[in-house]
Amino acid sequence: MSSIAVRRGLDTSLLMALILSTPLSASWAEGISSDKRTFEALSGQVVLDNDRVSVERYSIPPGQSTGRRNSGSNELLVFIKGGVLRSEATGRAVLWRDGRVVWHDAAEKSSGGSVNAGKTPIEVVVVRLKPHTRSAASVASRPVSYPNVAGEDLLENDYVLVQRFELQPGQWEGPHGHGPNSLWIFIRGGRGAERRKGTPEHREVFRDGEVGWMPAVDPALEHESGNLDSHPSNWLWVTLKE
Repeated sequence: MSSIAVRRGLDTSLLMALILSTPLSASWAEGISSDKRTFEALSGQVVLDNDRVSVERYSIPPGQSTGRRNSGSNELLVFIKGGVLRSEATGRAVLWRDGRVVWHDAAEKSSGGSVNAGKTPIEVVVVRLKPHTRSAASVASRPVSYPNVAGEDLLENDYVLVQRFELQPGQWEGPHGHGPNSLWIFIRGGRGAERRKGTPEHREVFRDGEVGWMPAVDPALEHESGNLDSHPSNWLWVTLKE
């Protein structure tokens, strides 16, 4: 799947249209203007943008400061490649492991910068929620649920539910459906496949930190994905609440 097919189950024509129009991976990423960056000292890239979210990816090299964190929106920070960040204001060092998440409310005050105190880059994805008004036609969101894989609930509030899943080599999720308004973020990617009733199996490679938006999938299609690699893959589902 060209960065989205395994967890989108799209037909070829729709998939190509999205590839041409929507930035979902590094190859389509767009730069962020200095006045709109989450972190003032980091350039970053927009890797997904629609009417519900804007998703940014940042790399923090060793010794680099993030600069001040801009506020003004509800946002979720996801550490793809973790490390130690040292506060420039207090000197306190905090270890952030791969897959850790942090929530910031729009009303929070802007925070000062932190420095990467380690020897390897720290990779962070920021999911910024856009203003949204629930309509009478809105369909309620629901958690992701797989028959063969138990998920770990990492964070839940009035805006999002964040779940983490891990798939072992050769393992399949089991047939399932998807509700609306969710996106996936790979912490550790690899070779995978997607199958569903009436369509050929799709095989794709997912990169660490890859992001995609998931449309609703009818359970009757018996959609499921599998891990074709020699190592476990794991990813987050971020479900937006209506």
